[in-house]
Formats: sequence, C-alpha cells, structure tokens
Amino acid sequence: MHRPSSFTTWICIAFCRVMVETYSLRLGFIHDERLDLVQPTSPLDKWMSSVLDDALGIQCPTSLNFTTLEILSDESMINTNHHLLGGVREFDGIVLAVNRCQVGDVIESLASSVLPLLRLYFSPCPTPAISDFKIERLELYRLNATNQYSCGSFIIYKWLEENICSLTVDKLTKRLLLDQTTPFSVSKELQECAQLNDHEWNRSSDPVSFDHKGLPESANWHRQLNGKKLRLTLLEDSPLVILERDSNRTVTGYKGYCYEIIRALQNLYNFTYELKLPEDNTFGKEMPNGSWSGMIGMIIDQFYSTQKVDIGVGPFSVTHSRSKVVAFSTAFFADSAAILIPPPAEENRLLACTKPFHVETWIALIALVTILPVILWIYFKCLCTRYNAKCPVLMKNQFFILGVLIGQSGQKLPSIGFSPRLLGIVWCLSAVVFASAYVGILISFLRFPKLSPIIDRLEDLPGSHLQWVVQRGTALDPLFIEATNGIYKTIGEGLLSKRRGTLIDTHFDGILSVVNGNCAYIAYKSSLEPAVDEDVRQSGTCRLGIAKQGFFEVNVAFALPNNSPLKLLLDKKILQMMEAGLGIYWKKVYWPPSGSKCGDVRQFDTGPKSLRLSDLQGAFLILTVGSGLAFFIFLVEKFFTQPCRFLFNVLRYLRGKAVDLVPKN
Repeated sequence: MHRPSSFTTWICIAFCRVMVETYSLRLGFIHDERLDLVQPTSPLDKWMSSVLDDALGIQCPTSLNFTTLEILSDESMINTNHHLLGGVREFDGIVLAVNRCQVGDVIESLASSVLPLLRLYFSPCPTPAISDFKIERLELYRLNATNQYSCGSFIIYKWLEENICSLTVDKLTKRLLLDQTTPFSVSKELQECAQLNDHEWNRSSDPVSFDHKGLPESANWHRQLNGKKLRLTLLEDSPLVILERDSNRTVTGYKGYCYEIIRALQNLYNFTYELKLPEDNTFGKEMPNGSWSGMIGMIIDQFYSTQKVDIGVGPFSVTHSRSKVVAFSTAFFADSAAILIPPPAEENRLLACTKPFHVETWIALIALVTILPVILWIYFKCLCTRYNAKCPVLMKNQFFILGVLIGQSGQKLPSIGFSPRLLGIVWCLSAVVFASAYVGILISFLRFPKLSPIIDRLEDLPGSHLQWVVQRGTALDPLFIEATNGIYKTIGEGLLSKRRGTLIDTHFDGILSVVNGNCAYIAYKSSLEPAVDEDVRQSGTCRLGIAKQGFFEVNVAFALPNNSPLKLLLDKKILQMMEAGLGIYWKKVYWPPSGSKCGDVRQFDTGPKSLRLSDLQGAFLILTVGSGLAFFIFLVEKFFTQPCRFLFNVLRYLRGKAVDLVPKN
C-alpha cells in the first residue's frame, strides 16, 4: 500500500452516487463532499447544478453521457483507489471539482491518461510537480463575488464547447467563428471575462465561499438561453431590420443586419424567441414624469409589465440618456446622421459666359489687356524718333491686343523696331491658349451643366428654403429638442414651433415629405441610402439626394435590461462575429451597391470646373518670358544705336530674301 508523502491522513475514495444516462460520449464530473448536488443549498451547490444542466443541453454531433462521481475522505475506504483508477479511464473527458488540493492532485494523477481534463480551483493550490501541460486549470478563486458565477459558467461551457464537441452551426458561421480563433486557454478567457489586469489577477487569492448567500441571477445566465424562449422587440429600419410582408402587408418574416446577428446566436445557443412590436411604434423617449415610451420602455418594464422584453434588437443608437436606464451590448455598427434632400439643381446659365475662367483668371486677363497696349505705345514712342517713323496712337495698340485675344484682329503692328513686334508675337501665342481654353470650357458648361446641391451640411439648412422633418422617438428627437445652443438648438426650435420643422411618425413619412415637397429629412445615413436606391428603382429618376457632410456619429448596439445575465454572452459572440468579418459580409448583402445612380450629392458634383491661373500657367509663362525678352531688346534698341541699326538691316535683308523666294504668277 502506497502512502503519498504529502498527506497527513490517508485518502479514502469511494463511489457514493452515480448518475448515468445512456449516451455515446462519456464525460465524468468528479467532486468531493463539500458539493451537494442532490439537495443543493449553498450558492456554489446551486451554481454547479446549473452548470451540469447546461452541459447536458450542449448540441454535439454525438450525444453526451455525463456521469457524476462523489469522493469521500475516509480511511476505511482506502482500498477503493484501484477501483477509481479503473473507472476514470473509461471517460472521454473529466471535470474535477474538489476543495482539498491534495485530493485533487491524487485524482489528477489517476486521471492523467484521460484528456481533456478541466480542474476547478476553489482556493490557491500549488501545481503538481508532475503535471500534464494539456490539463486545463480554472482558478475560480481569482474572481470576485460579482463575476464569480457568471464568468465561471461561461468558461466551463466554453471549455466543453471547444474540447468536447462543436456546436451545430451552419458551415460559414462555424468556419468564421471557430477556425480563425487563437488556441483556447481557460485562464486567459477567465481573466478577460472578469476584466482584470495582470496585477489584479495575480494578487487574487481568496477562497471561494461555501456559505448560503443568495445565488446571483447571473449564475444561471446560460439557462436563460439554452432551450428557452426570449422576447425581442424591434422596429423596421432598413437595412438593419427589414420586415418581409405579403401582398396584404402582413409581416411574414424578418431579415437585415441586426437580425442576422440574432439568427447566428440562435443557431449557436439553441433558443427560440417571439417578437414584440412597440404599441406607439417608436424607439423610446423619456417622458416628463421620468418614464420611457417605445421599445426602451418595454425593456425597462415601465407600464409594460406584460410586454417586458429580454433583448431590444432596435436598431438602437447608443446615447447617454439611454445608457442611464438600459444596458447596451458591444457595438457592432457605426452610423452617423445625414440629411435627405431634393435632387441637386442646375446652376443658373444667365452668366454662363463667365464660368470658364475663375475670378483670378479674369482679373489677370483684364490687367493684361489694359497694360500691354500701354507698354507697346511706350515702345513705339521711344523708337519712332530713332527710326524716323510715325508713332501709332494708343487706341490702335488696344485694338490690336483685344482683337488678337478674341480672334477678330484687323490691326497690324507698325514695322518700327524689333521689340514691339516680338511682344506682339508672344501675345498672339498666349492668346491662342486663352481663347481655346475658354471656348472648350464654355461648350462643356452649356452641354453638361454643373449640378449644385441645395445644402451641403446641417448648418446650411436654416438659411435655405427647405423645411425639415425628424422621426419622433428616435435619438435625433431629443438631440434637437433638448439642445441649448448652436445649430442643434436652431433645428429644435423649428421642430417645436412647427414653422420650419415637423416631427413625423414613420420613416416612410420622411421619405415621402422630401419627394412631394420642399423638405429635408434628418435621419441616419444607413437608412437613407437604401431609400434613395429604392426610389430610383421605382421612379427611374433621381428624386432624392444626401447632403455631403454628416454629423452626430453614433454606435449601434442591442439594448438590454440593466444587470441582464445575457449581456456577457452577447458581448462575447458579437465581438467574435465582427472579428471574423461577418459584419462586412452582411453589409455587402443588405446595403445598396456603392456605384448606384443616385446617392451622395458629391456624385452629382461632376460638372466642368472653372480654370484658375495654375491651370493656364504655361500660357502665362510664355507671355512672361516673351515680354522680358522684348523689354531687353527694347533697351538695346533705345540706348545702343549701332547694334540696333545692324539688327534692323539684318531683318530687312532677311525679309527681302523671303520675298524673292516667293514664286510670282
């Protein structure tokens, strides 16, 4: 008989209770007398019983046989050790939950040939000297009273899911949710669930209490889902929530981005649900007496005791006022408010002749037409006495410069000096560029007019001729109504006075108000984009547009009652879905294609642009260089007589030769 050196007493082990069901996959749950699963009284007893019940509800490809074994420390039962060794080897997996460290070490050594094995630590214990690294150790004593039961349940369920069987999910979800994850570690998962940093985690060493305090509701959080029927509430808000209807407008089904998340959770955790629509058809707004209407009221159970729901599918935007009365899941989508407006209008063509050039370009051309004739007149004035020629008047130089620019020049420069004629040649070359650019852009403006949006942003709305509408009960309703300054206050005052704004009941009313009149509908961009696309398909024309600049960015999440035991599950799985890329996939499925005919106003802003100086810098460069060269030649002609006469004679000679080469009739 072998006596372990670390024991102060003999360890006697016996089988006292065996509960067996006929399944194909055998799992063993081994515990000591501190846990009473027959008549559970302490919180730990009740929690462990709920964990076992949840384990039987796991959907495995093969069925489960869960056997519960209780061990006793009794010297009279020492000879039963070899019976236990023979029994545990028949299991396909073991969960070990004993309070005494030495007992756990012995059982662990006896069961080391059976993997996977999960050992629950209710108090700090040294790791056995000889230990299989594949054995998972769940250190429950590191958790506090708040998350002890909920996180413990979650990790055990997760361990069974990862190591014993896989849930029956569709192939795409299974591949995205399971195959891409990092190796599972119960310690790491437990630390993340408890939201403890490394310092807080390492200093936790208080044993788990076995007293008879009331069992927290979160201890049964898994039982809220497995095989249970939940109540959900939602409102149609395409593409996040879409209600399918038959020819009689009766709702026959649901789909959309948010609904896909619910469907994935249902496949994973085997729950059913019923949908409750709010009687007032609103998301929820705080009333003067402090209560809430709409779906928020159903969630917090104020005046809706017969309609209290477990999950508000929404879709809900996360706001400060709402977060004070309900809990929100992890956000799964980011959205922003936008403005639906009538389609952009064509720019006025009354002054179309001025559109090809920008103001700075027109100023530069006017300056050139004014200054160049004066420069030519000065050149001629200084050179006429030297060449004994008649000096042209200033008006003729002005006609020459202007005529060349508009392509109707009937004036010629006198043959006096070389510098004035060089300046005229440079101006002719530059004018060709100016005139060609002007004519080309003018034709584009006339054939393809530029479309201008009525407004670009929220700040432009009060100064426009448009009225505005906002759906009642959404997060935008109190945003404007309760604002105390700025543009939000201006919009809210218009809604309250009803002179410029109106609160509407449904999303469809907002779309219709824009189509039928001079209204702007303020809503979330995710719901406006499909509305524009649907209107184009039905009408065949672009009757709607979305202002360029959005505002009031928010996160979208599910709403839950405060302290809901379901929040932990939703947060975990939603994060996995988003990290797996399901959010991107669902957005591609339900959002209209990005290259649609209508949409953001920026898609309409495609008319030709006015030319700036930078667009015509080549022509101005030629003019600048040529003018500088002409000025240099003018100085030479003015102050150096002999070189000028020589140059003049060379030009006359070359001109004569050119005339002689011309064939005569």
